[in-house]
Amino acid sequence: MSSLFDSLSASEKTSIVIDIGHAYTKCGFAGSSSPRHIIPTSVLVNEKEQHIFDNQSDLGLLREQLTEFIRLIYYKYIIANCRDRRVVLVESVITPTKIRHLLTDIFLKQFEASSLAFVPSHLAATFTLGRVPLAVQFDSLPYAGKAIHGRIQQLLEQHASVTKNGKKQLFKDINLKLDQEILEDIKVRCCFVSPFERAQIYAENDLLSPEKQRKNDDVFKSAGNVDYPVVSDMIIHIPGIVRELACEVLFEQDIDGKSIATLLLDSLVQSALDIRRQLADNILIIGGTAMMPGFLHRLNSELIHLANVSTYNKKLAIKTFHYHSPPGQLNYVTWLGGSFFGALDTLESQSIIREKYLENGIVPDWFTGERAG
Repeated sequence: MSSLFDSLSASEKTSIVIDIGHAYTKCGFAGSSSPRHIIPTSVLVNEKEQHIFDNQSDLGLLREQLTEFIRLIYYKYIIANCRDRRVVLVESVITPTKIRHLLTDIFLKQFEASSLAFVPSHLAATFTLGRVPLAVQFDSLPYAGKAIHGRIQQLLEQHASVTKNGKKQLFKDINLKLDQEILEDIKVRCCFVSPFERAQIYAENDLLSPEKQRKNDDVFKSAGNVDYPVVSDMIIHIPGIVRELACEVLFEQDIDGKSIATLLLDSLVQSALDIRRQLADNILIIGGTAMMPGFLHRLNSELIHLANVSTYNKKLAIKTFHYHSPPGQLNYVTWLGGSFFGALDTLESQSIIREKYLENGIVPDWFTGERAG
């Protein structure tokens, strides 16, 4: 009931802040220190949960699902009157223009918001740091989570077993394909990022092979096994090697020699010489994947290692890196920046005003100091 009373007592002028992510959406009121709710970006379709952005080719269907989703945000989660209230929408830098125009039309026409402001997620995150002149930001996008999901499924098929109806058998023998929600839950509850030195031992000795793992078990102890119940009559026995190596996909270099660590180093190499040191001292890591145990320590070890190899040691004189600790959980830092922005007196000048939008239908790519629209 406290959530209801808080919503009813909130000022009608308090802006609503929404960060619609590919996997999860954060919503709440401007000036708050955390979002009111973090919910999956999905709607019920034929009594099944369907992620909204899985199919963006059908704009009619996408509009229908977005409209239903925004209605749920207003009337189920934040419990606020949608009319004549300002909205701050935190958007990813890779959001397609058609999605931007569609959201503008839904908020200003269908829900009659008084204004709508788009805040780029990378800028919103830096709002939480105060006065930081320059920063390198890494956002663990949903694609990182999907890559881990795929690796978990692959490792389970190679190493896991299942007890079903009291009978134990190999995971691969029952041809079990887990859905994204279960894979995400396994990732969050069971998996962790292995330290750099330990990952090197795995790679050098090819301990991923079950035969070699048993042979070297006395020398190299793997993490403990975990029993994960799927349904009442089925339990997945997850070996330690699956828990530990699922996240290695983030640090393995592809055929082009790229990984998340090389992407950060490439950003420094491509920047001007006189600001590289300042950028390396102001690295901000955000996103839900970055909250996995051991992720930040492993990323720092990868950066230090790569900075000393032949690919980068002649291009980059920097050998140490420093990271910001934002004033909030890494999975909602961008929403928190939007909350700061929504509480500013300058919000209106950076927003699309409903009356102006109804006249000309213009959605600017960016805002200047002049009134938008």
